[in-house]
Amino acid sequence: MGASKRRKELFLLKHPLCFFCGSASETEDHVPSRECFINRVWPEGYVFPACKACNNKAGPLEQVAALYMKLGDHSGTTPSDQFLKLLSGVRNNNPEYLPRLDVTANAKKRALPLYNLSHPPDEPAASAPIAEMPNENRKAFEAFERRLTCALYYKHMKEVMPTTHMIRTFRTQVIARNSETLIRTIAPMFPNTIRTTRQNTNLGDQFTYVWYGSEDKQMFAFIAQFSQSYVFLGVACRSEDLEGGKDYRLHSDDL
Repeated sequence: MGASKRRKELFLLKHPLCFFCGSASETEDHVPSRECFINRVWPEGYVFPACKACNNKAGPLEQVAALYMKLGDHSGTTPSDQFLKLLSGVRNNNPEYLPRLDVTANAKKRALPLYNLSHPPDEPAASAPIAEMPNENRKAFEAFERRLTCALYYKHMKEVMPTTHMIRTFRTQVIARNSETLIRTIAPMFPNTIRTTRQNTNLGDQFTYVWYGSEDKQMFAFIAQFSQSYVFLGVACRSEDLEGGKDYRLHSDDL
């Protein structure tokens, strides 16, 4: 038996339940997806036990979310072969999720101040490099966010999230004005900070988050930032502890 196969078997023995649905684990699942990281070099400690159904179901939508996270990255990185493969994969598998390039000049003009985007005043707004995300991609992002919430709950609460839990997620781009409130005001209120690494290499500039968990109430919340791309917020709690619940959905809806 190879060392890799033996390691996987030991991992599944130690983690016999799928982190997402609670059924028997059969595979290893990377959350966040490896596609979210440069050259697919993912942080240590973010491999989770999963059944084949949950793992396979997530793949296509995670590809879409990873593409938009790359598109929305304002850290100045140059598009790579990895990005081009992501783009090709979405074009072939889910073309309805591709960004719309036919944005009107008025729509671009409204978007510039909302996202703190600079544009030469002597150039028409129509020439601004702004694309519109289709409504369909909300499905991909929501799937990504809810899986991330379940994975971090499993990692830090040491249990599978009950299907009766309520989940609420939210996302914003780092360059959006409302992200400043999350990053500068709300995030410091969380007691735990994680800056991810791999083999002593800092990956915190690609994926970092703060979190809070209450074992007594089985309540969990986090705020995560991916590069200079997106900020995600996730909250999971029991229905009896819910306040302002119109934006929450049962975890059982995911299954």
